[in-house]
Amino acid sequence: MHDDHDDQSPPQPPGMDAFLERAIELALENAAAGQLPFGALVVRDGTVLATGVNTSLRDHDPTAHAEVDAIRNACRDLRTLALPGATLVSSCEPCALCHAAAASAGILRVVYAAPKEVAFAALGAPAGPPGALLTQMQRALRSLVPGQIVHIPTEGAGRPFDRFTTSVGRP
Repeated sequence: MHDDHDDQSPPQPPGMDAFLERAIELALENAAAGQLPFGALVVRDGTVLATGVNTSLRDHDPTAHAEVDAIRNACRDLRTLALPGATLVSSCEPCALCHAAAASAGILRVVYAAPKEVAFAALGAPAGPPGALLTQMQRALRSLVPGQIVHIPTEGAGRPFDRFTTSVGRP
């Protein structure tokens, strides 16, 4: 069986735990606001360049993911299309869309707190042929750059999903 999680994690940059905790807090705040429980940061040289949250429900936009929002905000704030040397920090495992957005911005390292199985348990997995295609796309992208996306188990990573399902229920 193929495992999408990288167990051979390279050493973490200093402060990564705090950045992961911040991404989780953003996801918790977003869930409390009735939005999907995802948060992300773009970090470079120990500094948060921008944050993002998922606004798919509010905006009726399937591309309004937290990671994409954080990348857009960082690029807009810095007036650039490229974020070399930056790390994308996410509360949950990024999908193929978010992986492609990071690559488009030149982000070569992505770290996340909760594996996608935590999100699927709370929100449901993408169903049918579209869900299978998304999983295949995620695997294909990851195979192109092994080790680019790294799971860093983080205490409390499931809390945003618990808050969302308790306060709002399933979408």
